[in-house]
Amino acid sequence: MDVILANSKTHFLRSSFLPFELRYSNNSNACYKKHAHPEFSIGVVDSGVSDYINQHSKQEISTGSTVIINPEAVHSCNPKPGTDWSYKMLFIESDWLTQLQASILTTQQNKFQPFKQNHSRCPILFRDFQSLIQILIKNESPLLVEESAITFFSALFIKDLNAPLQHNIIPKQTTHLAYQYISDNVDKNISISEIARESGLSHFYLIHSFKKQYGITPYAYHMMMKINKAKTLLKKGNDITSIAIDLGFSDQSHFHRHFKSIVAATPKQYKANKHSTIND
Repeated sequence: MDVILANSKTHFLRSSFLPFELRYSNNSNACYKKHAHPEFSIGVVDSGVSDYINQHSKQEISTGSTVIINPEAVHSCNPKPGTDWSYKMLFIESDWLTQLQASILTTQQNKFQPFKQNHSRCPILFRDFQSLIQILIKNESPLLVEESAITFFSALFIKDLNAPLQHNIIPKQTTHLAYQYISDNVDKNISISEIARESGLSHFYLIHSFKKQYGITPYAYHMMMKINKAKTLLKKGNDITSIAIDLGFSDQSHFHRHFKSIVAATPKQYKANKHSTIND
């Protein structure tokens, strides 16, 4: 994500790939009045205790809490008097979520369906949100960022809205178009939007049907293909730095980390053993 404001306690970051903006504050005692905004927002409390007001409800939230705020809902979240707290809040343009809802729910009417729940103590939701935030901050791959966001928010409102889902039968050849597009673009940093456009699938059903048919997500397959190509180039003696650049990795450490996670060896170790042979 791109930093748009930062000081010792508060940071604002904006996604390069999605209409998302992140605010995170550490050990802050700043307070503000009730307000509303057009974006949907979801956030977590990392430490401290706060009074949370959302429309007509008021409750105390603390470390491990997740808050969910619909667009235009009047709300406030302020630390207890004389105390500090730390939190993360993600703002998402409602049009993005509306389009995602429309691709999944049979009852969708081209307008945002408000979330019913405004607060959760679910540890899984808290953990999954923190994982999404780390992916957004690292900003390494548009494919990973988009796939992770779609997966997180799809699961969130499928559970919250409890509405009937579309049960589309996806022909295998349609999913194969996505598979082929990824295979043909190993050197590029492609996105879910591009793959969906080429295959004719919605963002949600692209991820869902691809994983069902091939056992891994589009991002995981794309990364696997990058590493397989890197192995071929390393065996030819190509320079490690050049390989990382040519395959679209953000830097050499990014390449190193993903190579080791799949091959269980570093690129340098793999290259050093390229001439080794199995003795008869």
